[in-house]
Amino acid sequence: MYYSLGDLFWIFLLILAVWYFWSGMAAKDRVRRIVKAHCAETGVQLLDDTVMLTRTRLKRDRSGQVRLRRQYEFEFTSTGERRYSGIATLHGQRITQIQLSPYHMA
Repeated sequence: MYYSLGDLFWIFLLILAVWYFWSGMAAKDRVRRIVKAHCAETGVQLLDDTVMLTRTRLKRDRSGQVRLRRQYEFEFTSTGERRYSGIATLHGQRITQIQLSPYHMA
């Protein structure tokens, strides 16, 4: 069986899309677990037990390799009454930033 160049392009594109989706789901789960642990250590609660992908781009890491940099937003509470926002950044497989907005302690 022979494939044309156009067929190979579409097969490659499909494989790339499946990889991106699978990789994105794994990355989101990893960030959610790390953010949940960070919130627990900080004494706040991650709301809805979820993070939301807000930005994806390619960026070089410290060693110069191009990796996906994904930014996630999440909400947390310190008192149970008010929601605050936070940001987590995953660059490749490393969390490079977890930032909580200023909040009132209970």
